[in-house]
Amino acid sequence: MSVYKPKGRDTYVIDFQCGGRRFCISTTATAKRAAEQIEAAERERAKQQIAAERAAAAAFRGEAPLTLKAAADRYWNEAGRHHANSDTTWTDLLRVIGHFGAERRLDTITDPDVTAFVAWRRGQTVKGRKTLKDGSPAPLLAPATVNRSTVDILRKLFTHARRKWKIVFASQPDWTAHRLEERGELVREIKGGAQEAAIGEKLRDGYRALWRFALASGLRLAECFLRWDQIDWEADTITVIQKGGRTHVVPLSREEKAILATCRGHHDEWVFCYVALRTRDGRERGKRYPVTYEDMKTQWRRHVKGKLSLDLRFHDNRHTRATRLLRETGNLKIVQRLLGHADIDTTSRFYAHVTLDDVRAALDRDTKSRQKSRRKSRVGP
Repeated sequence: MSVYKPKGRDTYVIDFQCGGRRFCISTTATAKRAAEQIEAAERERAKQQIAAERAAAAAFRGEAPLTLKAAADRYWNEAGRHHANSDTTWTDLLRVIGHFGAERRLDTITDPDVTAFVAWRRGQTVKGRKTLKDGSPAPLLAPATVNRSTVDILRKLFTHARRKWKIVFASQPDWTAHRLEERGELVREIKGGAQEAAIGEKLRDGYRALWRFALASGLRLAECFLRWDQIDWEADTITVIQKGGRTHVVPLSREEKAILATCRGHHDEWVFCYVALRTRDGRERGKRYPVTYEDMKTQWRRHVKGKLSLDLRFHDNRHTRATRLLRETGNLKIVQRLLGHADIDTTSRFYAHVTLDDVRAALDRDTKSRQKSRRKSRVGP
């Protein structure tokens, strides 16, 4: 029997086979007719699930077209869920599937399709709001946000399918043509000791240590969630995985080692931890737990951008470290090595304003020197 009530229970259990697999499901139904209706629905769901899995397997063997749903599911399992901002990747994948349809073949997505997708996304507002708190109209999404959530995520799917699964596409959309022009990244920096002190006072223990380390090291936020096994105390280095999966070995300064030393003994695996202020969500008040990516972003948004009203992103800590180092050394190559940029052109593009300041200062010194020489020549012996 596929529908039965176990001895001593008031509710029915469904037990059936489909596609060579067994499905055993406990229900809350106390009447047999209701349980049979649930069984019918579960049988149909099982058929669809098995059909989808077989279609995906056939697609990856090259025996059937690769659907968007199959590609997105496999990309998520192999790459997306390991991203530091995996929640965003998941949301972007769902948006792509919702727009094009789960059964849309990946190889049928063309330039006109991408154009329409970008236009649709471009017309949306920040967080889907119609108005802001002050009653003014909510702004449209920034071009960078539109690019990341449309063109870039689709391009990643195509690239992953081509490189990892060896899927051959007759043609691909012209990704560069679809990307909206973005405003150049603003290189903001923390101004002096007063701002640093204010930020340090607002951030809680654990979050403060992570922020101080990010500012001292120039690492991206996603690279700051260190495990103790990433630190080589004898060589005074740490090893992190950067964007694109590149390994980057970073030298530890005395300041960085001092920050890390304050975190010893807090956790067996993770370096930066905070003390829970209350018991909830599986955490116990007074115990330490690892700082997460979303936790740190929330703390920064709430305390630095909110309470202190500072127009600073967490990424500006990286810009601050690089700007200060370039001003101190005047050596762009050193800054490139610190940041882990593969191409020095990337470094020069972001920090050209610093070298321009140096040129300006040199010109001013030269002008002042020449003016002083002219004054001496007029005075004579």
